[in-house]
Amino acid sequence: MIELPKIEVSPPEESVRTEAIPKPQPETEKHEIWEMDHIFGPTIGHDGFDNAVLFSGGNDSLALTHLAMEKEGWADYVVHFDTNSSIPENIDYVRETCQKHNWPYIIISAPMSLFVFACRYGFPGPNEHSSAFNQFKGRQMSYLNKFNNGSMKFFSGVRKDESDRRLRNVSDEIQYSSFNFSGWWVSPLAERSDEWVEEYREKHDLSENPVSAKIHRSGDCGCFAYGNRDTELTFIQAVYPEYGNWLLNVEKRVQEYRGREYLLEDQYPEIADRVTKIRKQTVPNPMKLTVLKERYPEVYQNIIAVSPEDAILRGKQQNTSYIGHGGMSSKELRNVTSSSDQNQMTLCDNCDNKCSTVMPSVQEDIEKATKAFEQKTQQEKLPIAEQDLSSKVHRRMSQQQGSSTDESDYSQATLT
Repeated sequence: MIELPKIEVSPPEESVRTEAIPKPQPETEKHEIWEMDHIFGPTIGHDGFDNAVLFSGGNDSLALTHLAMEKEGWADYVVHFDTNSSIPENIDYVRETCQKHNWPYIIISAPMSLFVFACRYGFPGPNEHSSAFNQFKGRQMSYLNKFNNGSMKFFSGVRKDESDRRLRNVSDEIQYSSFNFSGWWVSPLAERSDEWVEEYREKHDLSENPVSAKIHRSGDCGCFAYGNRDTELTFIQAVYPEYGNWLLNVEKRVQEYRGREYLLEDQYPEIADRVTKIRKQTVPNPMKLTVLKERYPEVYQNIIAVSPEDAILRGKQQNTSYIGHGGMSSKELRNVTSSSDQNQMTLCDNCDNKCSTVMPSVQEDIEKATKAFEQKTQQEKLPIAEQDLSSKVHRRMSQQQGSSTDESDYSQATLT
């Protein structure tokens, strides 16, 4: 596996005291021959070693990968993007499939973990999927393209038959992208039907991903931008309990960190504004509490002195502190995901019916956390500035929360 240099923007270690659960790892090991640990330059290959077929583990990408590597010879190698949040069995399947067919392949890991991403931006909702895609897959694509002097051609299994909007977006089999990277996006299956994909898999005896068979998705990303907390996440917990527990642990640790950032904004609004301005002077922008620790150590110590339990309660008052908070059903997930543009990067930018709902269960949890936090601040003095915390929390939440009915409108903050 090729690991890109990590983006060094992790929160200060002491700002999250909730113990981390290690992420479950794949059972397979790197193959000495077929799994490449470096990128070949553009001078190697029949017209440059710059034709890659993307294999996520899904049925469409499997059919395309076999077609590109076995039948047509379109691609030089197979590429799988490790998002750092995938179900381990999915990576096992990608490796085993490539090794079975003697396909040279590369697995490239994302430079940012789900934990750091969510601490920084919050868990993505439907309108922020493109930002999550950029961090977990787009950066690897840019890396490959840059390494090949901008000549990469990515073969994707996108098909027009998957949805009406994809029919509009996939106007040509070959399209040039300039969104998250500059390069060619090739969709040989653009005109193929569901039946064609199924018949092709059966004809060539291509085994289905066991993850897809169990949860009806490849499981290559756990950001849940289009996931449903009450159905998909619960189902995954039942099928993959160790992985599900890891996801919930990430969520809890994110809630603690973001809770401390919210406490900073609640109690030291002027300093919070200064921290926001200071962090924008450096690229990549450091975490807010990193800047606070360096510039305002006394205030930082006050924020850190808040117990993890209290910080989590504060963090749970925001919808973006919950995995799968958007509330889409499995059917909606498949429809909207398949309705992405040819690069699968901007799912919402030109959507006909943007999702703007908060899960009812998340809304209920937000209200419970708000009430519990207000009661706690009335009963005991938290080690932070003496201001009316409960009224500030109430004002903050009243601006964000709608009614307590099944759906509440929200907008997710722009990522910085």
